[in-house]
Amino acid sequence: MVALDPEMKVFELIDAYPELLSIFSRLGITLPFGDISVEQMCRRDGYSSKLFMLICRMHIDLSYIPTSEHISEDMLGPVIGYLRATHRYYIEYMLPHTGRHLNDILEHCDELSRSMLSRFYADYVACIEEHLGDEEQRLFSNVERSETSADMCNYELDQPHSDIDDRTGDIASLIVKCLPEEAPTTLRCTMLAHIYMLRDDLRRHHNIERYLLRPLVEKFVNK
Repeated sequence: MVALDPEMKVFELIDAYPELLSIFSRLGITLPFGDISVEQMCRRDGYSSKLFMLICRMHIDLSYIPTSEHISEDMLGPVIGYLRATHRYYIEYMLPHTGRHLNDILEHCDELSRSMLSRFYADYVACIEEHLGDEEQRLFSNVERSETSADMCNYELDQPHSDIDDRTGDIASLIVKCLPEEAPTTLRCTMLAHIYMLRDDLRRHHNIERYLLRPLVEKFVNK
């Protein structure tokens, strides 16, 4: 594993961990011209290199939990901003992109399979949109408004994404087991890859809420 350091070149970071490219997209960071470092890029875009590298670490390693010395109160607003940007990335890019792959599959399905897969996917999207909307209203807005409640949002911060995981499994099972063989394997594998990619990203999202946002909230209300 390549060690993460703000002095490493942006290309070195991307070349070692191409899965981090989505972070650039969701934060609206322009890929740089020339061989600049991560620190220089963050300074150029007004973003904390310490927080950027922390998010990268949590994105790469699902088991990584930052310690108290890794976080500071001034990260609270930017972390909420990152989580909101991630919601937009899901709604505006990942779900529509996956939906286009679904449409490609549907062209090769009989009427029954088409109806069943369309319904399952619509329910899946509605579940994700409801979950993200609930976080926007009951979690992020509460954090931004509150200044004194030490237990604010604890209930929401503890909520897993198990229902979304279950629906991901349902759709994956349907694509693998129930679609006619006329539905090309390449299209089905592409759809599955995107479904699982979103599931794994939602797990990272939950980790950032639980292991980064919560400690920041606790620091803020206990200062």
